[in-house]
Amino acid sequence: MLNKIKRWLFKQFQDNFIIYFIVTIIFAIGIIIGAITIKVLNSDQKDGIITFLNSFFKTMDGSNFENLAILKQSIIDNFKTIGLIWITGMIVLGLPIIPMTVLFRGFALGFTVGFLVNEYGIKGFMFSILGIMPQNLFIIPGIISISSIGMAFSINGIKNKKLKMRNNSLYPNIINYSILILLFSIIVLIGSLIEAYISPIFLRLLSGHFK
Repeated sequence: MLNKIKRWLFKQFQDNFIIYFIVTIIFAIGIIIGAITIKVLNSDQKDGIITFLNSFFKTMDGSNFENLAILKQSIIDNFKTIGLIWITGMIVLGLPIIPMTVLFRGFALGFTVGFLVNEYGIKGFMFSILGIMPQNLFIIPGIISISSIGMAFSINGIKNKKLKMRNNSLYPNIINYSILILLFSIIVLIGSLIEAYISPIFLRLLSGHFK
């Protein structure tokens, strides 16, 4: 059973390799734009962000992490994105909305990491490695895969309409599409669990260096 799932996933990746590549490039562009945006911030904007971060670091130092609250928020944030991709992937709206969603996710990550490194130097770099990277090793591939699946499904739907094909297998296709989304959502969920229960451990170790 497990081997069948692996072959199915690999075939899906092979068939849509170009879409995966394009989505990954869009995400990378988002990261670059986010990192560059730091340069156009004025001093008041930077001070506001630094004040917020310093407040967060004080919370870290007090070990006031509420793991369950972090998990809930992470699940809400990530599964809102997944839900949007799943729904729009079934209609034409997926073509403009999914790339924009991926671009925004890349922008948010690029801006956050870029700002930390720019303002805090090696400390910001360590914070990014230990506090941001662990969960994103799962969340990013999961979101990119889900976005690619959504794009592929949307494109195939348009092709079928153009060819005026009577697709009697629409319902099974939607089921397969939803199962694929669900499988990669599990990867994202693993990332949320890491964000809630593992990353805070590393952050507490770093908290004293941000005073």
